[in-house]
Amino acid sequence: MWFLIWLVVCILIVILLALLIHHFGGASLSLKLGHFYLNIGVT
Repeated sequence: MWFLIWLVVCILIVILLALLIHHFGGASLSLKLGHFYLNIGVT
């Protein structure tokens, strides 16, 4: 149960950070955690 709550919180934080970066200009984020690879690019 706690894992699910933390997963939702982390996803919301990532979305909010992406929106903030998009608001202030643009950037690309590459995150690798084990087998999980996240690549976000906003302009």
